[in-house]
Amino acid sequence: MTRRILRIEIRRSAALWLALGAALLGTALLYVAVDGWGGRWMPLALWQREYLFILWPMALGLGAWQAGRDRRCRTEELVAATARPRWQRVLPAAVAMALAGAAGYLLMYAGGAAQVAAYATYLPGQAVVTAGVGVLWMVSGVWLGMTVGALAPSRLTPPVTAVVGATVALVAITDRGYAHVPKMVHLLTPSPFGFWGDFVTVRGIVGVAHTVWLAGLAVSALAVFLCATRTARTAAVLPALVAAVVALAMLPDGRQRLPVPDAAAAALVCSAGPGPEVCVTRVHAGALADLRDPARRALATLSAKLPQAPTSVHETPESWYETRPVPRPRDVLLVALELAPWGGAKGSPDELRWRLLDGAGTRPCAYTAGNPDAARADRVARLAAAAWLADRVPPAGPDRDAARQAWQALRAFPAAEQRNRVAALRRAALACAEVNLLDLLVGDDR
Repeated sequence: MTRRILRIEIRRSAALWLALGAALLGTALLYVAVDGWGGRWMPLALWQREYLFILWPMALGLGAWQAGRDRRCRTEELVAATARPRWQRVLPAAVAMALAGAAGYLLMYAGGAAQVAAYATYLPGQAVVTAGVGVLWMVSGVWLGMTVGALAPSRLTPPVTAVVGATVALVAITDRGYAHVPKMVHLLTPSPFGFWGDFVTVRGIVGVAHTVWLAGLAVSALAVFLCATRTARTAAVLPALVAAVVALAMLPDGRQRLPVPDAAAAALVCSAGPGPEVCVTRVHAGALADLRDPARRALATLSAKLPQAPTSVHETPESWYETRPVPRPRDVLLVALELAPWGGAKGSPDELRWRLLDGAGTRPCAYTAGNPDAARADRVARLAAAAWLADRVPPAGPDRDAARQAWQALRAFPAAEQRNRVAALRRAALACAEVNLLDLLVGDDR
């Protein structure tokens, strides 16, 4: 196979359509969801892998379409009558399509990486591996589609192949599919990950296992497409079967065990110079400048109005709700941050200050999960306590009216009693004591 033949195949096959379609459609889909990955490498890789539920069926369908080119041009018998073996005749088209699928996926990644590179402060190695394995999904998808198109020559084959591929890919991203499909099938689909937040990475063994599986699948798909006899095609399926068995032996036993905490992403980066210490995680280091001033104002407010107030602010990499009640430190104000896709912390300085003062400088606990009434009462109490500290009406939101009433009820007590009640709410929230914070704040029988 010469470069000239390959160039001709790229121009005359569906390769260019595949590359352009994957690059343009994939990049557009990424930027529709830019809030989910902007400025962070690992979420970018996971979002790109998630969109394989569209790109992989596209590769399958266009591969099947390409395999039927000779039949559509009515040259199938003429080409088959040449003295060259089948593999020499069809290999250039297979290589051209595989290169196009890989190029389209890489261009999609480049489109997202241009945004992330401008704002990211942390690059985990597994982000590159996770994204790179997607290239193998595109290559295997193209060759698998060409194999199906060659074995089932029909006008209906390309759309049916794409629909079946989309169904398989969707299994990986729906809870219903995960609940009803064997876990081993799910783990071998294009997008088994989901979204875990910014402080989690993929187990290293997962990338190795998927590489083994996809390499075997690609080899089998290409071999079946190249072979001319039924016996050879049957034998060519063996690499995929062996690779699937090996990959499943390497993979964890469920989707929930694919991620692991990323300690490097959660490492703290702190402000320099005079003033209280304000720290954010390494992956959110770009938000430090936005958090510093609201955090120090919140610390000053807490120190002026409450006893045993915190003296520093640290971002916590934990989820918003804990899986179990965990007491929190008194001297550190813990805050959860979101990174804005175009740099900095998500939220205005005033919104960040309200978030810091919420619950008198505490975070919600897990015991209200599953109890909507208790959860709402806690939200109202926490917002009312923040309003008392800020000496302002609560900001707009679904709980504003109830929080305003609680705030006004709190202000009806004597000044010392107001202070004691907010301090009691803070102590209960820090200890994750299972009490009704609203009763503690404004109840009569406290």
